[in-house]
Amino acid sequence: MKLPLNTYTNLTEAIDTLAYLKVVNLSEYGAFLATGTDKDILLPHAEQNDELHLNDEVLVYIYLDNNQRPCASMKIEKFLKKLPVEVAPNQEVDLIIYDETDLGFKAIVNKKNLGLLYKNEVFQKLYYADNIKGFVKKLRDDQRLDLILRAAGHKATDDIALKLIELLKANNNFLDITDKTPPEVIYQKFNTSKKKFKIALGRLYKERVITVSEDGIRLVL
Repeated sequence: MKLPLNTYTNLTEAIDTLAYLKVVNLSEYGAFLATGTDKDILLPHAEQNDELHLNDEVLVYIYLDNNQRPCASMKIEKFLKKLPVEVAPNQEVDLIIYDETDLGFKAIVNKKNLGLLYKNEVFQKLYYADNIKGFVKKLRDDQRLDLILRAAGHKATDDIALKLIELLKANNNFLDITDKTPPEVIYQKFNTSKKKFKIALGRLYKERVITVSEDGIRLVL
């Protein structure tokens, strides 16, 4: 689910928090973001990660500048990395996706810490500012978090889901496997029971990674 835009009655309540705001004006000083008050907030050029346009929606950290004026920054990592980590392995957490790298998806954890969802462990489409639930896999030495979208104990079906996606990609995004496929064929292809296969299949379908029809399974592109 996409994060809703923030609105405030007073900007002081936004200081030292994350916000998701819309660009409503561009100037030589930077971009101005709507806050719901009678004052827009400045996102200076130096605090931007990308070129911005009117009506863009951006994740920012609200802080006080050297003149004690509220300002916004897209460079959220420099603010959040200073905060203590107060979560434990296997704990369910709120995630906000804010960037994608070759390794995976960077996420803000509980609006205060930084973490990563590895691409080879994600079986659904994720987008900037998506707000989803996840779990802490482990705390790294650099005080960042490795994250997963399902609690520990789902590794078997995760492996099946990953193999299914790999086979789909290798076969032009289609496999002629259905609910009526014999268990021995399932075992031959995936080295698992039909019951576990159907659990993995159902999860990928629910996450809209695949479509299922009478003739087989298709990967959603």
